[in-house]
Amino acid sequence: MTTPKGEARRAALVAAAAALLAAHGPDAVSHRAVAAAAGLPLAATTYYFRDLAELLVAAVDRVGEEETAAARAAVDAAPPGRRSTRETAALLADVLLGADRRSDAQVQAFYERWLAGGRHPALRPVLRRTRARLDELVDEVVERGGHRAVPAARLVALADGSALAALVEGGGGARGALEDAVADLLSRRRRW
Repeated sequence: MTTPKGEARRAALVAAAAALLAAHGPDAVSHRAVAAAAGLPLAATTYYFRDLAELLVAAVDRVGEEETAAARAAVDAAPPGRRSTRETAALLADVLLGADRRSDAQVQAFYERWLAGGRHPALRPVLRRTRARLDELVDEVVERGGHRAVPAARLVALADGSALAALVEGGGGARGALEDAVADLLSRRRRW
């Protein structure tokens, strides 16, 4: 049975791991870094978590919950009614990347978390749940914006591919590349 102090320590470790993950990607999550960020002894990470993988899963879950809640808030705060393809693309970037994720370094850390599912199979169920919730919001944004239905999977694939290509090519502007590609797809769908 866990004590209130133990639950608080565990929550502090998860919060610290989530902050490291969101800012720097999964490689930043180590026992030592998490303990230091939480202000707890190194041994606390192995006391409250079987291994680093379990801590990483908890951090990915927390970040996914926070990002989904922020995306929901962004969708709810958007004015109702038809919007331009550019406005819809900007809102979709907020849903997919997060409204506060502007720099290429932040976008790269975001995608590294998703790619970590390949190296850490335990992350896959958590990432799938987050992706499903975000896909529902993508569908809602497109529908509420007055655009023809574009499958969320297609929009997300285009958005992710555009952002990742911009990161690989360098020169900045991954978020802008994502918005440009999505706006172009939505405007083409409007003409069909």
